[in-house]
Amino acid sequence: MTDPNASASMPFPDLWNAVIPQWISDDPQQPQFPAITQRQGALLDQIEPEVLAGHYMILKTTSRLVREEVETKLNAKICDVFSKKLGQDIQLSINIIEPTEPSSKTTTSANSVPRSEAGTPQDSAGQVSRAQLAEEHARSYQASTEHINEEPSPTPESWGKMVSPGLREHDRGFQPPNPAQAAPTQGSRQGSKGERLASRKENDVQPPAHSKPAQPTPAGPGNEDEVFLNPSYTFENFVTGSSNQLAYAACRAVAEYPGNSYNPLLIWGESGLGKTHLLHAIGHYARELRPNMRIKYVSSEELTNDFINSISTGARDDFKRRYRNLDLLIVDDAQFLQGKESTQEEFFHTFNALYQTGKQIVLSSDRPPRQLTTLEDRLRTRFESGLITDVQSPDLETRMAILSTKSTVELPQDVKELIASRYEKSIRELEGALIRVVAYCNLGKEPLSMQAAEAALRHIMPGDGDIEITPELIIEIVSEFFSLTPDEIVGKGRARQVANARQIAMYLGRELTDLSLPKLGQAFGGRDHTTVMYSERRIHDKIQEDHKTFNQVQELTQRIKARARN
Repeated sequence: MTDPNASASMPFPDLWNAVIPQWISDDPQQPQFPAITQRQGALLDQIEPEVLAGHYMILKTTSRLVREEVETKLNAKICDVFSKKLGQDIQLSINIIEPTEPSSKTTTSANSVPRSEAGTPQDSAGQVSRAQLAEEHARSYQASTEHINEEPSPTPESWGKMVSPGLREHDRGFQPPNPAQAAPTQGSRQGSKGERLASRKENDVQPPAHSKPAQPTPAGPGNEDEVFLNPSYTFENFVTGSSNQLAYAACRAVAEYPGNSYNPLLIWGESGLGKTHLLHAIGHYARELRPNMRIKYVSSEELTNDFINSISTGARDDFKRRYRNLDLLIVDDAQFLQGKESTQEEFFHTFNALYQTGKQIVLSSDRPPRQLTTLEDRLRTRFESGLITDVQSPDLETRMAILSTKSTVELPQDVKELIASRYEKSIRELEGALIRVVAYCNLGKEPLSMQAAEAALRHIMPGDGDIEITPELIIEIVSEFFSLTPDEIVGKGRARQVANARQIAMYLGRELTDLSLPKLGQAFGGRDHTTVMYSERRIHDKIQEDHKTFNQVQELTQRIKARARN
C-alpha cells in the first residue's frame, strides 16, 4: 500500500481519486484492500471527496440511499483504508449535496459507466446503477416532510396587541420573524458536518477572519431566517451593576466583534438573573451592526426537539444546513443538553463546524461547565475553551434601578425599597412583584403607596424558606379551583373556561417556577413554547385590567405556596 508520508502530502481529492479505483479493481487473489462486493464498489463510485479536516474525512453524494449504505456497511473499511494511507485515525462524514445539471457523470454515455463497471455487463447480479440510485434518492427526498406542530402557535398579529398599560414590556417572549428579512443561503459547505475539528490548529482548514458575514439570499422554501428575539431584551434596557458588569461587557464585545472576541462565550448563573436578556441583546445588537448576519437563538430544549424532528422527518441535512451555516449561534439553558447523548453528539459537530470557520457561539447555563457532570467531556472542554462569566443576584441598588427602569409609573421611594428589599434572589420575581403592585393600585384606583404595596404583596412575600413548586402542583390546584380535571388543563380542549384556566396555570408556571418556556410547554401537554409565552403575556395584561383575574391569580398563588409548604 502507499507510503503514509507520501499519501499525507497529497491533496485529499487526489488521494481519494487514486485509491478508490485501485480498491474497486483490487485482485481478490492478492488483495491490498478490504474485500468489497461489486455493489459496494458501485456505491463507492457514487461518492466524491470534499475535504480532509484534521481527523475527519468529509465526502459528498447526491443520494441519501448511497450515504446510508456507505455509512452502515462501508464506514469501518473506508476509515481503515485511509487511516493506513494517512498514518492517523480517520473518521468519516458524508454530506448530501444538491444534484447538478446533467454532465459526463450523469449521462448514459459510455463515459458515465462507473469505474467498477468497466468491462462488465450492466445487468450484473448485485449491480446498482446510477439511475436506480437517483430514482431511490428522489423517492427518499420526496418522502421528507416538514414537521408540523399539533397545536398552532399564536399568529404574529396577536403579539403586538399584548402590551401592559402600566409597565414596559418585560416578559420572556420572542419577536416573530419579519417576512421582509432575507434568509441565509446554504453558503459554503465549510460549515457542514465535515469541519468537526478539535482545535484551530488543524492544517487543512483555517478559520477565516470574520470581518464580513456571508451575504444571505432571498428567502425560499426551507431557507427561512429563524431569529426569534424579544424586542424588549436589548442592551439599552439592561440594568448593570457589580453583579453582572463583566457579563454585560463580554456580551457587547461579542456582538461587536463576533468570532474574534471570546469565542465561545458562556454565561452562567441561577434562573431569573438576566442571562436570557443578555443573549437576546447580543442578537439584537449584532444584527443592528450587520443587518445581513445569519443569527439563530434557540433554547437547548428547542435544539433537541428540532434535532429529533429532523430525524423523524428525514430532514437531518436541512437541520445541519440551518445550524452550520450561521454566523452567530446562541443556545440558552445549555444544561438541559445533559443526558441527551444523540443531541450532544450532533451539537458537538455543529460546535466544531462553526468554531473552525470563525463563527460565534454563545451559551448560557445555570451552572459552570465543570458542574455539568453528565455532559460529555469533549463537549464540556469546548464550553470551557472560551470565556466563562457569571451573573449573580443583584444588590439592593441594582434592584431598585431595575424597578425604576421597568415601570412607566412613578414609584415612591419607600415602595421601591419595600419591593427591592423583599425580593433579593430573582429579577423575575422582582418584576412579578412590581406587576402585582401596579395592577392592585390600578384596579382599586388607589395611589401607589407603602400601604397599597404591602396589601398587594401580603400573601406572596418571600421568606418562607425554600419551597418546591412544580408544574404538576400548579396544574392540580388550578384544575381544582376551576372545577376541572388536570387532563382538561393539559388537553386540547378549547372551551373558554378551560382555555382561560390553562393560560392562568401557564402564567403561574412562569411566575412560580424556574422552568424554561419549552420545559413548561412539555408539562402542559407537549405544547410549543410560543403557546406558553402567549398565555403568559395574555394573563399578564388581564390582571392589569380585570379585577376578577387579578383576584384569581392572587388566590391561586397563595394556595400553591401553601400546598408546597405542606
